[in-house]
Amino acid sequence: MRSGTGNGTEIEDWQEINWKIVNRQVFKIQKRIFKATQLTKSNGSWKKVVNLMKLLINSKSALLLAIQRVTQINKGKVTAGVDGITALTHEQRTNLIKKWNWSKVNPTKRVYIPKRNGKKRPLGIPTINDRIGQAILKMAYEPVFEVYFEPGSYGFRPGRSCHDAIQDVFSTLKKGSSHR
Repeated sequence: MRSGTGNGTEIEDWQEINWKIVNRQVFKIQKRIFKATQLTKSNGSWKKVVNLMKLLINSKSALLLAIQRVTQINKGKVTAGVDGITALTHEQRTNLIKKWNWSKVNPTKRVYIPKRNGKKRPLGIPTINDRIGQAILKMAYEPVFEVYFEPGSYGFRPGRSCHDAIQDVFSTLKKGSSHR
């Protein structure tokens, strides 16, 4: 099955998913959330934003992308939560698509990381299911936050880097020198 994109079709094989279409579908909904949030700043009505966020949260494409990010892309993919699951095969990912739901939140595995001063810092490691839920919610909330963030803020934002910040500083300095 080539589509595998959230259009209601059943996904039989993880490797057959068209990731370009999946990414495009999620991005289109995120763009709609962003635009609706911009309108909300002026009219104060959050109803459309909330409905679009629900649409994204419940979409098959968001689920597919979240599973991909959690099990293949994320650096923490090999860290097991209390469920003991670390890496998934293509077949296990396909089964996860079919079985995943929001209903159960699992306990977080607590480990302690040693610090330089000899003390230990607690770290919570969620299960793969919980990480998937977190990734989906992140996809839904990021466009809302982007509307309210300052344009000159570059830290920990998707699509922005220190290179963008340097370019912004350079452009600002260049504009300032032309006014002399």
